[in-house]
Amino acid sequence: MMRTKMKRAARAFLCGGLAMAMPIHAAPAARSAQDIARPRLIVLTDIGNEPDDSESMVRLLTYANEMQIEGLVASTSRHLPTGPNKGMIEERLAAYGQSLTNLKIHDDRYPSVERLRAVTLSGSAVYGMLGVGPGKDSAASRLIIEAVDRPDPRPLWIAIWGGAADLAQALWTVRATRTQAELDRFVAKLRVYSISDQDDAGPWARAYFPKLFWVANIHGFTRYRLATWTGISAPAPGADPEPVSKAWLSANIVAKGPLGASYPLPAYIMEGDTPSFLNLISNGLSVQERPDWGGWGGRYERLSTDLGLWTTTADTVVGTDGASHSTPQATVWRWRAAFQNDFAARMAWSVSPRYADANHAPTVMVNGQEGLAPVEMTGCAGVPVSLSAIGSRDPDGDALTYRWFWYREATGLFAPDVTLSTQTGTETKVEVGKTVQLDQFTPPSTYKIHVILEVQDSGTPKLTRYRRAIITVPGANHGDKGNPCAVTPNPPGH
Repeated sequence: MMRTKMKRAARAFLCGGLAMAMPIHAAPAARSAQDIARPRLIVLTDIGNEPDDSESMVRLLTYANEMQIEGLVASTSRHLPTGPNKGMIEERLAAYGQSLTNLKIHDDRYPSVERLRAVTLSGSAVYGMLGVGPGKDSAASRLIIEAVDRPDPRPLWIAIWGGAADLAQALWTVRATRTQAELDRFVAKLRVYSISDQDDAGPWARAYFPKLFWVANIHGFTRYRLATWTGISAPAPGADPEPVSKAWLSANIVAKGPLGASYPLPAYIMEGDTPSFLNLISNGLSVQERPDWGGWGGRYERLSTDLGLWTTTADTVVGTDGASHSTPQATVWRWRAAFQNDFAARMAWSVSPRYADANHAPTVMVNGQEGLAPVEMTGCAGVPVSLSAIGSRDPDGDALTYRWFWYREATGLFAPDVTLSTQTGTETKVEVGKTVQLDQFTPPSTYKIHVILEVQDSGTPKLTRYRRAIITVPGANHGDKGNPCAVTPNPPGH
């Protein structure tokens, strides 16, 4: 992305309870629970047009243990139309290789640098749709096709930090060479998160493949200040500027070994591309297939059930100024302290040859269930549902604090009121108000109430993990048939 868009984005945004955790002395283990499949990922990046792609690449490499990276592609864009910069990816891979021994002390799933180099390549050398059509296959478009065709049940995520030409060419080729049924199966395995549209290939792909699962902000070309992803670091009313400041980055990121040395300070805003993969990190908050449930990478809602596009929505968040802010960017900046501390901890891993010399995230349990997938249960209006975090622990023996909150926006439109008996401590009770039939509106037969448990340790930096409890409650028009609240003397949660 070019400095112009970041400059515009920056200017636009200028106007619990405490409990001790038992120490765990087992050998380092994978931090993601087995109930969450690691996502497959290919990145298309216009690295080199300004510092932020290089910054996002460093962060991505520190999370290479959390996802299966199947391609790092240097691409073109509106802001880098004349050719890709593969060498800048390779520079960051060299720094990763120098840091790998230390990183593997903290999680042995980090891949070898050779494995990542093997899938690093240059994509189309021309701008957008100039690189799409007969005879225009690139190494990158072939890589995408080969990855989708593998006999792997997991979907393939494409994170687009610049232009989408290589993805568009892959789709063009498959459409031209396969049956409609084969094309449909190919498209169904793709998941795309693009940092707005930075060439004409993304709009073309969505127009010709409308069922394609695609997360993107739709706005005027280069009007990036309107986009959700700028909440990563752009100045905004209510957002905390400190953890994205140059001073914070210099101390916590740049100063940390070879990877830090390969992290340039921002020219405009920090890491505009990072939201494209933040929701793929298994932290107990985000769910990969549900952008509308929110997470570190922001929250997006389906434009239509007939289309694959997930696009702009908003969260209402109380900011550091004590005021409520309802903006798309708030769906990202509300988590800013947590995702910045998490990155800082991983940079500390890269220079820490002993497990005990760095901090590691807690393990969260809800109602005795360990893991990171949502805990699902049923409930009834007016009947408290008990939630417990007892059993949560920290691998470093740090004290833990607990915060419970209702994620109103993830619950949906016209949701009933939700009351928590307490927002701190290891236990709370959730009571859902009665649903009301509104004139000229048919409510859903059930509501899914999203309650988030946020657990933070006391280490340095403080690390946060989550657990999402989803309580299904019958709506006003559910009826008695199959309604657990109508047929049981002691309904769920009693």
